[in-house]
Formats: sequence, C-alpha cells, structure tokens
Amino acid sequence: MLTVTSADQLSVLQQKVTMTDTEPFYSALIIHNDSSRDTAADFEVIKELTKDQYDIYSDAYHEIDVLLNRNIFTYMKKTMGDLIKAIKADMEEMTSGKLNHSQPDDIVRMGIRMRSAALAFCSALHYHQEHTYTELEKLYGENSDTEKEVRKILNRLNEKSSHYRLMYHLRNTMVHHSMEAVSIHGTAQLDKDGNTIAVSTPKIDVKAMTDLDKKMKEKYREQLTALPDQTPDLLQYAVEAFKAANEANDKLLLKMYPNMKQSCATILEFDELFEKRDGVRATTTERSTNEPPPLKFSYNAWASNVVQYARRMANRH
Repeated sequence: MLTVTSADQLSVLQQKVTMTDTEPFYSALIIHNDSSRDTAADFEVIKELTKDQYDIYSDAYHEIDVLLNRNIFTYMKKTMGDLIKAIKADMEEMTSGKLNHSQPDDIVRMGIRMRSAALAFCSALHYHQEHTYTELEKLYGENSDTEKEVRKILNRLNEKSSHYRLMYHLRNTMVHHSMEAVSIHGTAQLDKDGNTIAVSTPKIDVKAMTDLDKKMKEKYREQLTALPDQTPDLLQYAVEAFKAANEANDKLLLKMYPNMKQSCATILEFDELFEKRDGVRATTTERSTNEPPPLKFSYNAWASNVVQYARRMANRH
C-alpha cells in the first residue's frame, strides 16, 4: 500500500507497506541505494528514537522542506533552468539540422519556445516579490518591523542589480505590450573538421521596452536609453539577475523564518547519526511484528536537498 501525503509529493515522501501486525517504532533509518544488495538489506535501522526525538527531527525537516521545495523561489530556479534548456535546444537543433533557418515554421517554433521560457523566468522573478509581501503580511501583519526589514532587502536588490531591474521590467513589457521585446538570434557554421557549430544568443530589445512601456518611470527610461548596448544578451542578464535574487532570498528567509537556523542545526544533528554513510535518510513510525523477517517499516524519507542545505548553513556560521 502506497500513501502520498499531498498531490505534489510525487517523490513519495511517505511509504507504507502492508503489515499484518505492527507496533510503534521510532528510528533513524537508512535506505541503501546499492541495487546489488538483497531486499532484506535495503533498510537498516541506524538508531532508535524516542517519540519526542522523532517529533523534533520531523518538525525541523518539514519546515526546511516547505521553504526549499514548495517556496516560490524554487519555481524561479526551475524557470532559470528551463531558459537554459531552451537555448541548448536551439543549438542542438541547429547542429543536427532539425532546425532550418529557411523554413518560417521552424523560426516561429524557435521564437515561441524562447519567448515562453523568457516570460516564465521574468514572471517568476516578479511573482517572487509579490508572494514574499503576501507571506509577510500573513506571518507578521501590516507595517511590522520584519516587513520593513524584508522590504529593505528587496529594495536594495532592485537598486543594486541592474540585471535584476531590467528583467523585472522586461516582464511588464512582455505581458502588457509585446512578446517581441525578446528577439532570437542564432548562427551555425562548420569548423575546420567539417562539424557544425551552433550558437543561440537571444537578445533583449531595450528600445522596445522604453518605447512601449509608457508607465515606466522617466528616470529609469533615461537610464535604459543611455545603455551603450540596446540589445543585451538575454541569458547573461537572466543569470546575473538570478544570482542577485538568490542572494537576497537567503537573507529574507532568515528574516521571515528566524527558526531556520535552529531547524538546520537539528537536521544536521540527525544527519550526523548516519556517520556520512551513503543512502537516503528516513524516520520510521511503525514496524511489523509478524514472522518471518525481514521487518517492514512505515517510514518518511527525507529529500537530499534538505540535508544538503542544512550542511551549507552550518558551513556559513
């Protein structure tokens, strides 16, 4: 019997096996990744836990899991990856000959793919701010000290990163005016060995942004108009914008969720029970009592990125 706690937990965080008789059993469990091991050795109890210890470890894991895997920034990271994949797809298709520059349908398909990926990233960047403000109000109410501190972080992000600022405004142009604020550029040529080398360099049309967006602040319009390069590289701007947003996100999470450090320390304490052994970390709540062995467990497997994040946090302090 397989139990999934929510629709988006496709990795199956909790699995139950059919058991004739069970008893409560709290433990740290390792799930071995070695496919050569027999079924009886797939699961190994590392340490028995009390119910209180189980609750402490589970609560810490849940807090960081939600922030890492269901936070809006997680989806921004996904759109960044999708933009890179779209550019790689262009180059692969040009290299293989699947994309023909003389065929209008191929160019249209290339443009739709690229602009869709660009809009998804810019929208995620934009929504990250909106979602953060909504969460702030839910957690702390309006005009709280925490809200003011987080607003400072986001305002500083907008002021200091010209790449972030441009991508934020690019979303406005694409949504309200024209998707053609992103233009596609690609070349393919033969190297000295006769192999096809392809390059895809989508561009941002800054002039389209300043001409079309009538609500843009005049000071910022002047800054954009003064840019020496009016068609900057989309990927370069997206990567730099993401780096700046990532740094700001780390800061604002610590402000919004002050228990994060303690939760990461608790996760690290749990991880140390495994003494650096390879395998999936898990906690158990039940085990079978029927014969013959092997024992079967009701367990909650931990996503590896949660443990890795706790390790990184520990190295920062």
